Amino acid sequence: MKNKLILLLAILFGGIAAFGAFQYMRTVEATYQLSGNYTQVATAKQTIPARATIQGSMLEFVEVPVEYVMPGAILDPADAVGKLARSEIYPGEQVMSQKLMSREDQQGGLAVKVEEGKRAVSIPVGYVSALHGLLEVNDSVDVLVTFRYEVETRNPETGSTDEKTYTATSTIIHHVPVLAIDDRVIGGTDRPGEPETVTLMVAPEEAQQIALAIQYGSIQLSLRSPEDDRVVVIPMVGVEGLMR
Repeated sequence: MKNKLILLLAILFGGIAAFGAFQYMRTVEATYQLSGNYTQVATAKQTIPARATIQGSMLEFVEVPVEYVMPGAILDPADAVGKLARSEIYPGEQVMSQKLMSREDQQGGLAVKVEEGKRAVSIPVGYVSALHGLLEVNDSVDVLVTFRYEVETRNPETGSTDEKTYTATSTIIHHVPVLAIDDRVIGGTDRPGEPETVTLMVAPEEAQQIALAIQYGSIQLSLRSPEDDRVVVIPMVGVEGLMR
């Protein structure tokens, strides 16, 4: 009987202590709120993997005493949404600016610049095909390919066949962005030498066209105005098209 009484008293006093602590925390919280010493901070609603794009649904804004706000903590959703996580962010963790990066951040690598549903394809270039080294990251280009093809003709009089080789140029891809030049994924005037590769962001089917063009033709890039996004469909031109 005595043991039961001790147990009941322990439970009773434990409950009183817990209630007192709860009331104290509510009093402290009310004091902070009345004094204006609370601010809303972005926390992770879920585990955010490294290099994941931050979406509004991943964040939860909670009120935190100002002295508990971590340096660089995100206070405005606009400062986080659309950016990428540098490293994994755990549920409940305050989201800090130093753990985020933009798609243009060179430390993020090339993959973070590739939009969903797109592919990055590198094209071997020379000084001329890369516009004399004046091409810059984020420029927009068209892709032209020059190739040879054979046409078999039949002589109706003799019945003999003959193959004739033609050369033609076709614009196969329009208005695609330059992701990188050699290993540079950000723009700038630092050009160590003649560029050897240009990496473009294209649709999957366009990546196939480029692979075929590299194998069987030669590629030339055509620089577009940043204000011109029109797609002008033109027929391919052969050598005879140069004669007027």
